[in-house]
Order: sequence, then C-alpha cells, then structure tokens
Amino acid sequence: MVLDSEDWQPASPQGLHLAFRPVHDVVGGRVFAYEALLRGPDGEEGEEILAQIPSERHAELDRRVAAGAVYRAMTAGLGAIPARLMIPIYAPAAASAQASLAAATEAGRRTGLVPERLVFGVHGFGDLPGQLLADLVEGHRRAGSATAFVGLGHDPVGYTACVRYRPAMVRLDSDLVHGIDSSWSRRLMLEELVPRLRDLGMRVIADGVEHEGVLQRLRSLGIFHVQGDMVAPPMPGVLPPTRILRPAAAA
Repeated sequence: MVLDSEDWQPASPQGLHLAFRPVHDVVGGRVFAYEALLRGPDGEEGEEILAQIPSERHAELDRRVAAGAVYRAMTAGLGAIPARLMIPIYAPAAASAQASLAAATEAGRRTGLVPERLVFGVHGFGDLPGQLLADLVEGHRRAGSATAFVGLGHDPVGYTACVRYRPAMVRLDSDLVHGIDSSWSRRLMLEELVPRLRDLGMRVIADGVEHEGVLQRLRSLGIFHVQGDMVAPPMPGVLPPTRILRPAAAA
C-alpha cells in the first residue's frame, strides 16, 4: 500500500504496489497519459484487492492510491514529460466525492504536478448514485482536473450516465474492443456509440488493443486514444514507453 511522502513504504506484507501503463495518442504519436494501477503480489487487480479488504478500509485504499500514484509517477519521471496522470478511484461510494482529489492535489503540490495534469478514472460508475457522479465530475472540473468514466460496455445504464454527467473522457471496456476487426456486431455498436460520445465533448479511450487489426479498425472509427498490450503492458514503478512509434500521418 502507498500513501504519500510520509508513508512511501508498503504498509503491509501483502506486497501491494503501483504499476503504470500508457494511453497512446495515435494522431500525435505520443503518450497522452499514464494510468496508475493497483496490483497485488500475484497480479491481482484493483477491484480484486478491494474485495479482499474490509469495506471500512475502501476509502483509505483510494486515498492512498491517489497520493501514491502522484509520488511514484513523479519519481519515475512524469515531471519531465507532458503526459497526464490517470488515477483510479476504485471505491467512489466509500468516501466523500473529493477525497481522492484532495489526496492527489496535496501530493501534486509537494511534487510540482499541477491539477490540470490529473485525470480521475471512476470505476463502477454505472452503479453509483447520480448525485455522487455529479459531485465527482464537477469537483474535478473546478479543480482543473478531468474525470474519466472507466469501463463503458454494452450496458445502456453506463451510456446514460455518460450522457447525463458528461465526464471529460470515457474508456471503453476491453470486452467491447476485443475482436472488433472480426466482429460485425461490435463494429456496428461502436459506429453508433463513438460519434455520440464525441458530439457530447468526451474523449474516447479504447482499452484492449492487442494487435494491428484492432488498432486500424479503431482509427477508422475515429478512436485515437488506445491502451492494451500492443501499446505497453503495466510495469511496476516505471513509466513504460509506448510500442506504437509512428503517428497516424506516417502510418
């Protein structure tokens, strides 16, 4: 577990740590943001870790991840590049709407990372009360930071939340992205969904990009921000370079 400059070492013997992976901008040919991810000793992901700890500790987990992500990323060199930092909020209903924001901005104040470079990725957003979503989006906006709704898939409830609360970014679920180069139904869904999201002013990020066919199909649909093994897998404690080197104009 990580917290801030007063608690940089693991708080338990469980071996929890932060990894980072890039969001690649295929038009600019650069890393748009680095996403911080909580990982367990055996590769457990954030939601799995959350399920293993008492609910009364969920808010503390998010606060620690938010502050720790800033410290770790800046130590790894984020301050020397223009990329943003995407911070996960795994348990948004467990604390006040601005708890992660407060922890991250304080860590940013100490390290020189301004709020305008922070993106807060809200997991499980489709299950949250509307007022909490509204408070999250507005609170981040007021601070100069951005909100991303993470994991938009086939669920119409998730799309309705995006339309109503207007996050700056939406990340498509990897299950929706996988196989779009060979799945007619998935392509049709994205052809309808993506223009609607863009028309509402949202940046669309696609997760689950594993090979060139998927990347090319996403580009044809106007999706230019991507994540996945083809871009770079998560790496503990470092900011991995993107494997996609050519901007779209040169491809």
